Amino acid sequence: MAATMTGRVREMVRKALSLIRPVTKKYKIGNFTITLNNQHMLPNYQEAHRLYDRFLPVLCRHLDHTERWIIDVGANVGDSTIAMAQACQNPILSIEGDEAFFQLLTANVESFPNGKERIKAVNVLVGTGKFSGNLVSSGTTATRSDKDIGGASVSLDALLRRSGIDPNSVALLKVDTDGYDGDVILSSLQLLATAAPVLFWENQFSSEQQLGCLEEFYRSIAHLGYGKFWVFDNFGNVLLEECSLKEIADLNKYVMARNSYRATRTIHYIDVLASTEKNLGIVRAAIGLYRTETIEGRSDRL
Repeated sequence: MAATMTGRVREMVRKALSLIRPVTKKYKIGNFTITLNNQHMLPNYQEAHRLYDRFLPVLCRHLDHTERWIIDVGANVGDSTIAMAQACQNPILSIEGDEAFFQLLTANVESFPNGKERIKAVNVLVGTGKFSGNLVSSGTTATRSDKDIGGASVSLDALLRRSGIDPNSVALLKVDTDGYDGDVILSSLQLLATAAPVLFWENQFSSEQQLGCLEEFYRSIAHLGYGKFWVFDNFGNVLLEECSLKEIADLNKYVMARNSYRATRTIHYIDVLASTEKNLGIVRAAIGLYRTETIEGRSDRL
């Protein structure tokens, strides 16, 4: 009887242990392996969609400069930061508001070669202050909850001053904040007016308020000389090249028809790349390389 009970206990322990998942998992970004939380879906997304999050490293190869900063707002666990850091030697300011993601971001930066020297990680919410609410994580990303009051924001212009970064030295501003990208970039108008960096943002919205903020942001950057736009679907493929804000507004209506009026879904949102005349050559070269090397899979480089 005792022997039988021991066997049963062992079987119960074995089954219980088999159900325990590790807290983190490893995933290779380029030539470097980062740590993700176990629920993170990035590996699944990139396995299913071969162009997902593949453009920024290509762009950064054309920005390579040891004194020109890349600003990564909504850095998550550092996957985009690490991908960009392998493609260039630029210093990077990597900003994440969620504490759990930030801890993994910090660990990934510290384990990356010369990461602590090249990459400055900051745990803060960036924005104009128009929106409030704490961040709520899904395991893969985090967004503000309108039901929770708190989570005060700091403007990106103020954060650059606090971090000792000269706005004139910024080459690229990348923003991925799940619907709050317009608000983040509106908090950086001094930076945009001073340096006119290349912009890349996730053009996602889930409310009329977020869409209105995007439209305000569009008007602001148009007055600052941003007149050329490239649109990607959320899987990483190029939809439009050198289009206007009119085409982006039309695509927003298309996405809104699915979000609010139950039209058939094709894409979830769009990503947008924007440039003034100052960086037009760099962006065109990057798009050309992305088409030949990544989309079409050709090895010849521009």
